[in-house]
Amino acid sequence: MVEISEEKVIESKQESIKNTCEYQGELYFVFSDISNGKCFIDVNGERKYLDKNGCVANKQCGTKSIKTAIENFEDMKKIQDYFIENKKWNFYLLFTLNINTGRRISDLLQSKWSDFFYKNGNMKKFWDVKRIDELGYRVDGEKKTRKKKELFINIAIQEAFRIFLENEKSIDFEYDYDEYIFKQLHGTHRGKVISQEGYRQALIKAGEYLDYDIRSHSMRRGMGKMMIELHPNDLVAKSVLMELYNHSSEKITNKYLGETAKLEREYLQDFGEKYKKYVMDGQEIPFVVKKPVSVYDNSELRDYMLCAFGKILDAKDETNAVEIMKLYNQLLDGLEMIAK
Repeated sequence: MVEISEEKVIESKQESIKNTCEYQGELYFVFSDISNGKCFIDVNGERKYLDKNGCVANKQCGTKSIKTAIENFEDMKKIQDYFIENKKWNFYLLFTLNINTGRRISDLLQSKWSDFFYKNGNMKKFWDVKRIDELGYRVDGEKKTRKKKELFINIAIQEAFRIFLENEKSIDFEYDYDEYIFKQLHGTHRGKVISQEGYRQALIKAGEYLDYDIRSHSMRRGMGKMMIELHPNDLVAKSVLMELYNHSSEKITNKYLGETAKLEREYLQDFGEKYKKYVMDGQEIPFVVKKPVSVYDNSELRDYMLCAFGKILDAKDETNAVEIMKLYNQLLDGLEMIAK
């Protein structure tokens, strides 16, 4: 009778084959790591862990998460020009759509020519984001949230498609109309859809022209931050972005754009400066009169201010001091009612 050591049993379990996974055009066996229960594939001696869908996860163990936003139009142009100069037209188009739609890369990679064009070659005005459901059908909605989203196709997207089609002569709507847009058009993996990892590597390479790291979410965040800068006095700008991102609250949008983190840094810095001044340096602490502080939800306060402004306009011709005072008190009472 042949005895099998406990170490061999563990090793066998750890390396047991469950199924296969396609990664960058190649098929790999899937193994299970007994130490953490996660599935992985072995790519040239390097473990690539899988997500819950059985695909190589974007965030790998031991790698840092990049949460930057591409900062300005100058940096956007550097990335665009890199793809153009190197004739990477697929990535040029993907980058342009990534930043002009604010969509996640998973949604963009599932888009087809028929999503953006009619069969006669004319471009549509809106893109209905689609995903693959559990039965393999294409249905309306984002892959991550499953929320439906119809996006206006702006002039930059139209121009990017024109430039792409001028340079990639292999696209023929008669045959490619129902094909995925972002298929690899050349090389060993021709015909396969670009992987998220492939786009990530392309951005890393293009990002060498910047002094900070970028990923696909950098475009999504950057678009939002630039929109806020382009509409600085628009009271509904945050609400528009909330709808655009399909976020459930303005609070999530603020956090996503990095505004919450920015305020957190400012608060910590303010506290640190005062601590150093009064505790560490021993300077005299000034007498501070404590004042009541009211906290408001941004969207509720914005709606209230618009309503109050309307009432003030309605009363612009009022000369009766008593009526004016009534309105003043009414508006103050309203502020107290919406205070948290």
